[in-house]
Amino acid sequence: MDELRDQISLALLKLNNSDLFPVCRHLKCDEPVGGFENKTRRTLIRLVEKKLDDIEETEDREVFLQCLEDLLSVIDSLTQSTKAASNITPDEPNELDMLKEKYLRLQMEQAQARQTLEGEIVAMEQRLREETRAATVTPPALPEVTLRREFRISGQIGEAGQREKLSYTSLMNQMESGLRKGHSETEIIEAVTRAVSPGLHLRDMLEIKRDLTLPTLKTILRGHYKVDPPSDLLQKLMNITQDPKESAQNFLFRGIELREKLLWKLSEEDEGEQFSPELIQRKFLRSIETGLLSEAVKLQLKPYLSNPRIKDEELIERVNEASNLEQERQQKLKKNVMSKSPRLSEIQTNICPLESQLHSRGYMDPKSNDSSPAVKADSTSISKKSQVKQKEADPSMSQLIEQLRAEVLEMKRMVNETMETAKAKGRTERVIPVNANRLRGCKACQEARAGEQCNHCFRCGQEGHLSRGCRRPREQQGNGRGLLRRDPQ
Repeated sequence: MDELRDQISLALLKLNNSDLFPVCRHLKCDEPVGGFENKTRRTLIRLVEKKLDDIEETEDREVFLQCLEDLLSVIDSLTQSTKAASNITPDEPNELDMLKEKYLRLQMEQAQARQTLEGEIVAMEQRLREETRAATVTPPALPEVTLRREFRISGQIGEAGQREKLSYTSLMNQMESGLRKGHSETEIIEAVTRAVSPGLHLRDMLEIKRDLTLPTLKTILRGHYKVDPPSDLLQKLMNITQDPKESAQNFLFRGIELREKLLWKLSEEDEGEQFSPELIQRKFLRSIETGLLSEAVKLQLKPYLSNPRIKDEELIERVNEASNLEQERQQKLKKNVMSKSPRLSEIQTNICPLESQLHSRGYMDPKSNDSSPAVKADSTSISKKSQVKQKEADPSMSQLIEQLRAEVLEMKRMVNETMETAKAKGRTERVIPVNANRLRGCKACQEARAGEQCNHCFRCGQEGHLSRGCRRPREQQGNGRGLLRRDPQ
């Protein structure tokens, strides 16, 4: 199809204006104002090319090819007729036709060169894309630089036994960690020296001592911390017991700590006493079994404690299970005990010695059963017997009993303090007995046993006033007779 277009373009360039008119009419080009005759040859060729482009865009390929073939046949017929006319009247070639042909050749060469350059550009882009995709950029290798921080001891070394200071085990672990990380012995010795608390003789000695090595430093630290020898650690491991306020888990952790200290101590010392790890494991399990307080927990752990190859993780898990089970059982039993109703038993209190002391000191009249109200209340509350039949009571009753018991104890304490105070001061005065339950009415009405209906003055026996307003002088001064009973209002 492109070749046909090129042939048509070349053929159109060879046609004259008069030959281009039928071509435009054949393609049904839009006739401009004034007709085709007033247009130049280049304008007519441009109209034909534009019409062909419109047909190519709107019609199918086959229809467009047929249109091109028809147009080419029309142009050929016009060319043959022009040649026939030229044969009849031959004309000499003029300079204009030569320039037109040269222009056509240049256009053809330019089109071919453009196609060639476009193909080369596409090929070059494809090759560059593949090379970029396949190429791997490897950066230049940089020299390795190892950045290492200064070795420091976390914590402060103080006196042996101080809880807030660094322990011997933690210090040794940090020193071993520094050796594994590549720090030199000199750096470790300097870090340990800086970690010692200022003012200790240990720091002064480490700063002054020359040619100090790491083994020598470890020996000095063992002496400073007063580290027990392996035999003492084994003895402690064999004699550990669970404290009353200590849980089974904490007791197990304490045993594991002692065992690990002993194993670590044996691994440090090449000379001296040596114990096999199997022996230490057996002693450890035996100490755990014999040191537990709860028999129920001990019974559940017995199959595991008899296995010397048991791991610490499994043993800790079993101890947790047994402790939780025993704690749950104790809580259930406690609830059952609390749910039972308390029972009351007979309580008897004998205060004969107290009564004899009161009689001897004059607080009570041995011939009379009456005494002062305060002493009588105290003695009565202490001497009376609480006889209660055993019966079930609710929690409120038990609380009431506890309150009564506390009140009785408080009254006993008050009576004892009163007696001790009187004894200390050497009191000899006699307590004047108080008349209890004085009869109502004046003397005459009392003799007539009509005291409840008496309207007289209780003091003088006259009518018209009360005893509190009576002006009759008293026969006896003081309050020996006690307070008078209130008159009816």
